[in-house]
Amino acid sequence: MKLKIIIFVGLLFTQTVIAAEQPAKLVSVVEVQNRPISPKINVIGSVHSRQSAALTAGIEGKLEWVQEAGNFVKQGEVVAKIEQTRLLLDKAKQQAQIEHDKVSLKRLEREHQRLAALNESNHASETQMDDAKSQRDLAKANLKLTKLQLQVIEDDIRRTELRAPFSGIITQRLKQAGEDISRSTPITSITDPEKLEVRLHAPLRHSKRVKVGDELKVYHNGGEFIATVRSLIPVSDVRSQTFEMRLNLPLGIEGSFSVGELISLALPIAPKKLTTLVPRDAVVLRSNGAFVFIIDAKNKAHKVTVELGDGDGEWIAVNGELSPENKVVIRGAETLQEGQLVKDKQTPLSTSNG
Repeated sequence: MKLKIIIFVGLLFTQTVIAAEQPAKLVSVVEVQNRPISPKINVIGSVHSRQSAALTAGIEGKLEWVQEAGNFVKQGEVVAKIEQTRLLLDKAKQQAQIEHDKVSLKRLEREHQRLAALNESNHASETQMDDAKSQRDLAKANLKLTKLQLQVIEDDIRRTELRAPFSGIITQRLKQAGEDISRSTPITSITDPEKLEVRLHAPLRHSKRVKVGDELKVYHNGGEFIATVRSLIPVSDVRSQTFEMRLNLPLGIEGSFSVGELISLALPIAPKKLTTLVPRDAVVLRSNGAFVFIIDAKNKAHKVTVELGDGDGEWIAVNGELSPENKVVIRGAETLQEGQLVKDKQTPLSTSNG
């Protein structure tokens, strides 16, 4: 047993001597940080358009034409047409009725004027005058009603050309030319691909940890960005137990996303607490655990075992024998040996907001 101990100590001494005799290795180091961060969970969401609608005409009729899916249309552009024949006939009929009512009104006005002249010479009774006045006023009301009915028909004619309420892409033709539709039948759907937002559902128990205006970190295929919470909908059903969050995409990056694209968000789940952090690049992962190398005052590397915690951008929380005064190796740590001499090359690294 003593022989084994002597051999082990000898090997350890030999490795230390070899490491000390090796030429100094060039590495990059940064200082350990101690700052408050919140534990977080990743929540999956997706990109949505802030303007998306299934369009209806509000009238009955037969479709003549519907815009092809995939086409971009501007606000006010026609996206579907409905047959106008019956409505045009109704309009002509109503215009004829208006002319008829105008003629009737003129006749009754002349009659009223005639009786008024006779009444001055006592040749017409008050009863005749009242009757003539009532018929004239009724004719005026009828003419006003027929004109309003004409406006309704003209409004229906305008509705036969379904127009885009905003600029966007036709995403689906829900009805085809030749089909009869009702007032509430969806004909086509349109989505604005430029005005986008992030929507996601998170566990309801964490809804008090976030508020409107908070800035949260969002991850996607192209990297990460900070998004601002625009609105919260803290209402859930018994089954899902989730609340909805909607976040604005930062200006200038909307063109990098497509509607339906998946993203993930780092959602705080507890108050901030002081935490020791090192850059992710400083951590060396092995089958027996994780460790970092710190550099002492004599520029020698020393291995420190750590337990990993929550990530925070380029940094990660660790639990081990580290202090803010320590410098950890972020380049070249994989091949370092205990006690090896190194040359310190300071490398700047961005600090997350936590």
